[in-house]
Amino acid sequence: MNVLVCDDLKDDADKIAAIIKASPLNVKAVSFSSASEVLNYFKSGAAVDACFLDIVMPETNGVTLAEKLRESGYKGEIVFITTSNDYACESYRVNAFDYLLKPAAPKAVENVLETLKETKNKIDNKGLTVKTKAAAKFIKFCDISYAEADGHSVHIRKKDGENIKTYSTFTEITQKLLEDKRFVQSHRSFILNMSDIETVKSREITMRSGSRVPISRGFSQVKNEMLKWLFG
Repeated sequence: MNVLVCDDLKDDADKIAAIIKASPLNVKAVSFSSASEVLNYFKSGAAVDACFLDIVMPETNGVTLAEKLRESGYKGEIVFITTSNDYACESYRVNAFDYLLKPAAPKAVENVLETLKETKNKIDNKGLTVKTKAAAKFIKFCDISYAEADGHSVHIRKKDGENIKTYSTFTEITQKLLEDKRFVQSHRSFILNMSDIETVKSREITMRSGSRVPISRGFSQVKNEMLKWLFG
């Protein structure tokens, strides 16, 4: 799990990052002391599962930074570091996962990390079992980019580029994938993982791999759902 810490007091940011790195949960951490550094880090394409953000910071406070991250497509968890609950109402807009009161005690940080890890494991371990020519195969939802119907078979394209040809029906696969909120059907022959979307146009989606998935007229209403997912 990759964690980012931002606090305008560099020593405080480094202290929390050190507690996170010392955790037995195998968590990586980077620390920053300004919102601009955080936003540039995200623009570089860095993978982040959770952000620990100080609320009271000059120029850009933690809640505003969280909103900018959501607008940029960040779907991970947000933990606010605060000395008061004055920003509780605003934090609902960015779906804050938890709060840490300053000064953050090591045990409090570790408790949040454990809860984050449990939540991430539950999400990442979900998947479906499909029929292939060789055997039944389990595929995690988080590894799927999109699925495409092809006659009597279905191609499941994974994020790593692997293509799995399955003889489960497209209806069976669609029903299972739509149980997970990350998936949406854009065409009678395509269902995709919104967390792997790069761009959305009027009649086409580009996945991060560069693959293009059509949006048919019958499914045009899902475009808003995709945009909401992308921009929070």
